[in-house]
This record gives sequence, C-alpha cells and structure tokens, in this order.
Amino acid sequence: MEIVLISDGPLALDSPVRKLPFFFPARLIDMSKVSESTVGDGRAAVVELLGATDAGLTALKSSWASIAEIPVICLASKKNRREVIQASALGKTEIMERDTPLALLVRKLKLILQDDPLAQVPNGLPAKTLEAYKKGNAFLESLALSAAEGSNIQTSLMNEGAAEILSALSLDGLSPWLDAVQSHHSGTYCHSLMVAGIAGSFAQHLGWSEKDCQEAIAGGLVHDIGKMRIPLTILDKADKLTDAERSIIDKHPVFGRDILKPRLELSVDIKKMAIQHHEFLDGSGYPDGLKGERISPKVRLMTICDIFTALTEKRAYKDGMPVRVAIGVMQEMGRKLDQAMLKKFAHMVLDRDMGEVIRPPQKVTRTQAV
Repeated sequence: MEIVLISDGPLALDSPVRKLPFFFPARLIDMSKVSESTVGDGRAAVVELLGATDAGLTALKSSWASIAEIPVICLASKKNRREVIQASALGKTEIMERDTPLALLVRKLKLILQDDPLAQVPNGLPAKTLEAYKKGNAFLESLALSAAEGSNIQTSLMNEGAAEILSALSLDGLSPWLDAVQSHHSGTYCHSLMVAGIAGSFAQHLGWSEKDCQEAIAGGLVHDIGKMRIPLTILDKADKLTDAERSIIDKHPVFGRDILKPRLELSVDIKKMAIQHHEFLDGSGYPDGLKGERISPKVRLMTICDIFTALTEKRAYKDGMPVRVAIGVMQEMGRKLDQAMLKKFAHMVLDRDMGEVIRPPQKVTRTQAV
C-alpha cells in the first residue's frame, strides 16, 4: 500500500506531505526522476507543487504516463493562481488545498488505499492481540494528527487502546504482541508500541494496580510524541546518525513538553513519562538533569523499558543486542538507572526467554528522503 510523494527537490518544511510517512509506507521522488521504475508498484501519488520550478514541472509532465494509472492528489494553494494552473495542466488529478486539515488528506488516502492495518501482521496471532494492535495503532495515528494540528489528544481512544493492550498481554502474553507490532512500517510507531507492551508487562510483573498498568501502557504510547517534530530524513534514516542529527533527536523530550504542556486532558504522570524518560537518577540525563527522588517510579519504569527496547530492536544500521547483553549494558549504567527495579525487570525478561520474542521485524519498508 505504498504511496509515492513527488516534489521538486526537498519537501518544504511547512508541507503537510512531510507527515504522511507517519501514516503510510512512502517514498519521495524528485519530479525530474519520475518514471515507471521509480514509481514501481506505488498505489497512489501525492504531488506537492510548493516551490516547483518550470523545469521540474516540464519533467513531470513528460513522464506523467508513469503515474497516470494510479490515483493522484495534487496539493496546491488556491490563492496561488500559478499553482492552480500548474495543477490543472498536469493531467488527471484531484487538486486539494494545501491548507486542508491533515486528517482529511490522510482519510482520503486511506479510502484510496483501502488501508488495512493488519495486512502485514504475521498469520496465526491471537484475535485479542490483533484487536489490541489495531486500537494501539489507531491511537498513535490520532496522536500524530493531534501533534501536527494542535488538536486535543483523544484520551478516550488512548484509554481504550491501553485497556485492550493490557487485556491482550494478560490473555496472550507479550510474545504475540511483539510479533504483531514489529510488522509496522514506521520505526517510530513500532518502537512506541513495543515500549508500551513491555511497560505494561513490567508493571504487571511489579504487581501494580490495573489503573497504573494501563497508565504505563499509555505512557509508552505517548512517550515519543516529541519525535513528531523531527524530520523523517533523520528519524527514519537508514544509516548511523551524525552527531548533529543525534543532537536533533535528543531534543524530542523538549518538543514533547512543548506539545503536551497545554494538553490538560492528559494526566501529569503520562506527561512526565514523555518528558522525563531520558532523565537519569544521577542527574546526567536530559532535558532537565533531574536526579534521585525527583524522578517518579513510572518514569523510572519507562526509562528502563525504553532503553531495553532501543538496545534490542534491530535497525537498518545496527543489529539488536541479545537480551542478556542488553541487560548487562543496563546494569553497567549503575546509578543512572534504578538498579533494584532493573533487577526485577531482568528476572521478568530472562524468565520469559525474551531472546525468542525480541527479534527483527519480518518485513520493513523504509521511508526514503522525506
């Protein structure tokens, strides 16, 4: 269900097209390079006219046959007569106002693609886990829209998803959940869903109340909301990040605070898990250098689950660590982490033979140069 994104050079920072890979597998193609081979088996195309040059448009027109057989949406400002004329001159296309709410553009593409979130999930997974995956994914999509548009976070959808995930973990265990979520095309979504499941299992292992277990899951779903403001060229980069790119990634808790500060609909604990999950007990973390008792048990749990997931998940530029090695790395972090809590976490993951369930996704689709 891949979509093809077409622009003349890099996408403008304010283009809504930049956000589409959070919702669909996508590839960016320069107007001058559109052809049958580059479009491949794309199911739909979105053309961004912002900043398009005459040379770029001429090249696109000459290769229009490459995308003429698939639905094409052209984004243009109806206040810009030149863009409207350009869009009309391209050929069969649906022209959408660039200021159209992102939710409407996403909904339009979902209808075109007949989007099925379970299409890539491995066969044979329990029904409860599949339903939980659908609801968790639906909430993450709504969260991305909320972050992009400044709208209220759908807490009812969040709570429903967290309750469904907790129920699936209780009934089916963690392994089917990890098998399901690792099929997601987005590395960011996959990570958040994995952290949510591991956090819920760990909270259960610690004997927390059902309410606190659900809040830990919700915190896992929300914890990386600040990454919605990081360019996907960095976020989904297939190679190792440069120091400059890493410094941008490290700003995501600050971006998360900016997004969440006015959201009165979210609990303080969930906000803390999103903003503080890179804080360390010895004060060496970020963004605020908190230490000791200023870091709550839920944040400590989230930090452990986030680091463990990051160490064991496979990325294009690295293999995931074996579980015992990852636990060893975390133990060597010493006073940075709550070692008493980590000891209980180690018992949980080693008893469950997590080496068998933390493994590479069966199929990964990479976003290219967005």
